Amino acid sequence: MADQQNEVVVTDENGITFRLPRLPEKLPDLDPKGTGRLRRALQDNPRVNLSDEAIEAAAGLFADPTRVARLATHHDGLDGLTPQPTGSVTLLVLEGMAYAGALLPVLGNPRIAHLSQGTPLAGPHPSGDSTPSAPAASGTYAPDGTTPRAQLTVGYDSVEDARRLVEATVIETLKQPGADYSDSILVNGVMTPVEAVLVEVTYADGSTPVVVPALYDGTSRCTSAAKTRQASSAYTAEDLRGEVAKTFAEALTLSARTRRTRYAKRAQSVNAALERGNLTMPALRDRMTQLVPVRLVVGAEFDSGSSDSTLPDAIATAQSAKHISVNPWSEAAQDLMTAERIVSHLRRQGLVPGAFVDLVNEEILEDGQVALLFGEGSSDLVRYQDSGWVAPLWRAAKITHTLTRPAVFEEAKRFVRSDRGLNSVRTERYAGYLGVVIDMSFRFYKPQTTPVARRAWRDGGVLSRDVLGAWDLVVASAEELRVRALKGDTDARLTLQVLAGTALIADGLVTPSSGLKVSGGRVPYRTSPPLLLEQLLRVPRGVRQAEAVLRRFDPDRPGGIGKHARYTYVRVDHRGQAEQDGAGTAELTEADLHWQADPERSLQERAAREREKAAESRAETQEERNHRRRTYLSRALGEAQRTLDELLAQQDQYPHHGLREHPFGRRADWDQVRAAVRRIEDTLIDGRPPVGSSVSSPEEGIE
Repeated sequence: MADQQNEVVVTDENGITFRLPRLPEKLPDLDPKGTGRLRRALQDNPRVNLSDEAIEAAAGLFADPTRVARLATHHDGLDGLTPQPTGSVTLLVLEGMAYAGALLPVLGNPRIAHLSQGTPLAGPHPSGDSTPSAPAASGTYAPDGTTPRAQLTVGYDSVEDARRLVEATVIETLKQPGADYSDSILVNGVMTPVEAVLVEVTYADGSTPVVVPALYDGTSRCTSAAKTRQASSAYTAEDLRGEVAKTFAEALTLSARTRRTRYAKRAQSVNAALERGNLTMPALRDRMTQLVPVRLVVGAEFDSGSSDSTLPDAIATAQSAKHISVNPWSEAAQDLMTAERIVSHLRRQGLVPGAFVDLVNEEILEDGQVALLFGEGSSDLVRYQDSGWVAPLWRAAKITHTLTRPAVFEEAKRFVRSDRGLNSVRTERYAGYLGVVIDMSFRFYKPQTTPVARRAWRDGGVLSRDVLGAWDLVVASAEELRVRALKGDTDARLTLQVLAGTALIADGLVTPSSGLKVSGGRVPYRTSPPLLLEQLLRVPRGVRQAEAVLRRFDPDRPGGIGKHARYTYVRVDHRGQAEQDGAGTAELTEADLHWQADPERSLQERAAREREKAAESRAETQEERNHRRRTYLSRALGEAQRTLDELLAQQDQYPHHGLREHPFGRRADWDQVRAAVRRIEDTLIDGRPPVGSSVSSPEEGIE
């Protein structure tokens, strides 16, 4: 239940009251130094292939440039650009908070493509109410004429033609059913990132070209945000759409300096209202709509044979993946958004401290905050390389421990059920929310294993039954954790399980449960990540292996196995010493973890597979064939019985509780099924074996 003392009541122009659980946070101030750092990071990053003008536009887009500069910084072959495969091109995306007024729909909006007139805007101005279509965009090249860039160019006859396209796009977008999110944005802001690419807009009449961040996904969100910001009882719905459209059109020729100056004035006004605790509706509208999350294309990896249509095709593929297919990155973004909302809710409920929220957001923590979260004297152990950040594995351990305490766990699941309209939240699904928060610390450095790691988290991650129970996080060295765990200290064992399990999942050595892994010989038996980790840490050898994993894990490099790995883990014996194989020191694999966790089961499963292979290598006997048919018959009858039970359970709903047709259909349908059942019964009775007969199992005599 929200704290009523912190509740904020705001009334809009129509007398409708909005109740907020607390005052929103302030808008960020301008950060010119951060913008300079971001500009230099983009210029120095070899994977960023943009013109100088595009880099300037990109740097000026972000309202959180200091944080974004960290992602854009390229070091030792790695950076924080998110890869987005789109067929022959991999887009490299930079994520952050953008000034909403800088994002423009100069590429049109595919959502209203069915309303567009056939001729491009560069031709004669159309008559009537048809929406003009945007001219086709094309790729650009570096001055050498052969190196493609990660930006587009689009040509208009004049500035007026471009303004007309922008205004028509905004108006028609806001008129589409389901495309107006202004009510939700007023309360929550824009939650899902919009997507943009840098576009050079040129004019045939010789007007000065400009480079702008152009939306290719999220036009509805941005236009809805602008509508929310400019809403007034003085406007009709049509007039408001027109005013919003003019704002976007004006932004096409607005200088970056003017835009930032306007934002600074708005931010100062909003923040002053927040400081006074006097949040008016205009201030709330500004607070929720001045910034939007964005995923901006700043680089692209092209295959050979690229043309000026390659990047536009890739952008179209990205649009299709977003709106037609299922995009894994979108699912992760949704999970992250849910996780952040969970943490915000728990903070409002007083179930987690503010320092924990900063930890989740990967902020630099003061010594006092570290002491609050991890205990006095823990700073040297949990900080990463003497920096202000908490080491990724200790951050993961604290997040996992905090969000799985019984009271917090139940309240978080209750919130998700309410927030997302779910009937239940399985532990595996909850673990998936934790996974995308935890991998924030290292996902940019482990791009090959991050997708499979997220699937492993959605299969339970490190959340075994014991982890969900009562235990305390033990802040100690890997050696001390190992010693205490071997002596039976449950807290030390579970701490080691979460730390090492997070590392093994991140580097792709603990993966989702799959029968294909067993049939393909990758692992000896099938089990889920949390069960494997729990079993592993219950045996001495597994405890020593976990210690070795902690000593080796590197959050700044890809590890594990495979060509992508920059480091590997050593397989250890019962004494914790490195084992040797024919090639030298043995490298740890997922199969090794299974053998260490349960050697007896591994032997049994391997023997069973060998028997299966032996049986497959010889011809099937008539008895074996009959046994297989009997098994199929039993399964089919079992499925039929389950179907009958499900239909029978619905009888109470007919005819007065919403079920207009009987579950078994008409009487003729029932008679037909009954006749089929009787035929089966008669056939079975005809084939009844004589009393005292015995049939050997097909497995007998195989050995």
